[in-house]
Amino acid sequence: MRARRGAHEMRAVLPLLAPLVTVALVAAACTGSDEADSAAGAEVQGATTMPARESGACDDTDPSMCLLPWPNDAYTRADETTATGLRLDLPPEALPTNAQGKAIDPTEWNRNDGFSPASIPQVVVAGLDPVLSGLPAQTDIGASLEAGSNLVVLDLDTGDRVPAWAEVDPHVTDPRRTLLRIVPATALVDGHRHAIGLFDLRDTNGTPIPPSRHFAELKETSDGDREQWLRALIDEGPDADLVSAWSFTVASTESLTGRLSHMWAETAAELGVDVQAGVGAGGAPPFTIESTYDNGPVRLVQGSFEMPQYLTADGGPGSTLNNDADPDGIPTATGTMQAPFTCVVPIGPGPPKPFVVYGHGLLGSRAEVTDIGVVGAAAGVGFCALDFIGMSAADIPTVLEELADLSLFRTQPDRLQQGHLGFLLLARLLASGDGFATHAAFQDELGESVVLPAGISYLGASQGGILGGPITALSPDMDRAVFAVGGMGYNLLLRRSIDFDRFLPALAASYPDELEAAFAIELMQNLWDRGENAGWAQHITAEPLPGSGGATTALVLEAFGDHQVANASTEKLARTLSASRLAPTLAQGRSTDTDPLWGIDPVPETPWSGSALVMWDFGTPPPPASNTPPREGDDPHGKLSGVPEALAMVVAFTQPNGLLIDPCGGAPCSSPG
Repeated sequence: MRARRGAHEMRAVLPLLAPLVTVALVAAACTGSDEADSAAGAEVQGATTMPARESGACDDTDPSMCLLPWPNDAYTRADETTATGLRLDLPPEALPTNAQGKAIDPTEWNRNDGFSPASIPQVVVAGLDPVLSGLPAQTDIGASLEAGSNLVVLDLDTGDRVPAWAEVDPHVTDPRRTLLRIVPATALVDGHRHAIGLFDLRDTNGTPIPPSRHFAELKETSDGDREQWLRALIDEGPDADLVSAWSFTVASTESLTGRLSHMWAETAAELGVDVQAGVGAGGAPPFTIESTYDNGPVRLVQGSFEMPQYLTADGGPGSTLNNDADPDGIPTATGTMQAPFTCVVPIGPGPPKPFVVYGHGLLGSRAEVTDIGVVGAAAGVGFCALDFIGMSAADIPTVLEELADLSLFRTQPDRLQQGHLGFLLLARLLASGDGFATHAAFQDELGESVVLPAGISYLGASQGGILGGPITALSPDMDRAVFAVGGMGYNLLLRRSIDFDRFLPALAASYPDELEAAFAIELMQNLWDRGENAGWAQHITAEPLPGSGGATTALVLEAFGDHQVANASTEKLARTLSASRLAPTLAQGRSTDTDPLWGIDPVPETPWSGSALVMWDFGTPPPPASNTPPREGDDPHGKLSGVPEALAMVVAFTQPNGLLIDPCGGAPCSSPG
């Protein structure tokens, strides 16, 4: 009954999901200067000279660029103080150089004890034809687990194969530097060591591609560790020549989440948050109400609250976490800072109302919550929002500076983590009896709080659906989350989105070489993990982090053929969350995949109490199965705002003890035209 009543009440709230705006593609940035060329080592005109191979700084098995293959345990050093026993050891002289001649400073990267769980391994194989080489495509992920697959991605800790696909990067146009990208279909396990094996590769003429001279020598070199993982690949792979292989270690949970987890644990302890006592137990930060405006049953509330500041200087754009003194990057508070918020409060008659903590879109602001909040509040659902500092409108000048010099990139994930702390405290203010409930702005005419403490959920739209992982993985006050047209891994998202078009001219001016551009996106992901879903999704619905209060149930919304957030990224998030999918999911013949939505099992029944993926089809052509954005047809990215059935589903899901209902009557969810 709750689901049906919620659907009826919300049918007037069609714009609730309106700000499913642009994918959170920031000016990530890529590129780098030039480098020694081709598998044969031929020199490219105008290329920057890479370190001499005999210096030991490079992995000679791919002579096209020093740091390929990537990621690679060759660029780590032993460190018994870390959870993995390693630290990254990227040589400064090997990193891309911008147009002003400044190389990327690896200091921040070298704090990590492994590589990104969202890593897209890459290697140059000159002249490679992935089809003639029998490599699994994005349209046939399951083929990567078959015995005859010429691609093997192996979790060396478990011995399990990892599903993945292989693709040639079309943005590296020199055939002597054909860049092969290997995309795992789910997040790699924190702290685990992995190995990549490529067998029986062929060029465009079908001619076998031999191993590089250095890889052939490596296979013959006696080394106990190398022999072990090479033997594991050979035993797991087909009966064919192993042409290229390498191993790498994924960063530990401590390395990925430790900074923000420390910030939250320290802050929660000061507030007396008691996870064992239930939702809302404990205090809330001091807050100030600056203005209220009533319009019938709706009240707009503007204010700010105090949070510990872990950033340098005044905490504004361009600041970084105050953690340079700690080898693991654990920050120290430098005082306090104000977090401005906007809430839209339902003040009409009736019992306390559920509230949504809202995460805004690409480089936007908390002001986005006003329109959806007014309509939502009229229907009895409250909304509160903050700026996603680090990726909000105020950070745009800093983003442009990062494009010119990627050494500055750490400010983005650093400020994001301070912003996430703000979202955790915003949920605390809603859930705690010492928070908003104590102020008249959040009370009805009888002086009773209108906030339902057990009804706090998260809804992130687009960028908010990519950045919401840290919030939902740590908050003890929210046990339900909606990732609306979101995803994980900017290294997978950027070149598959039309939103990245606007950044290409600036990127090319600073880092003009195509191969280094592709590499730099991978490099950035190793810091971005700290503030987006890629580093946290593994702990949202399973393996909850300490102090989080337990697992969160997630609803992932996907628009088929989305031009801004790639379906591949949304589905990778769903697999990582172990979400089931509302089925039937797509009409017959709509998908070009051999097995559509591979690895995401159908929901057994509805209503469904678990995490789920719901696809909506607006008639847009299927997306390309390549590292390029969809451009055909109408972009469906924000069209869920006009679908009352989708809105009813979201509202039913975000109620206390909410469930996934089937708004499509047992048919694929679609709204053609």
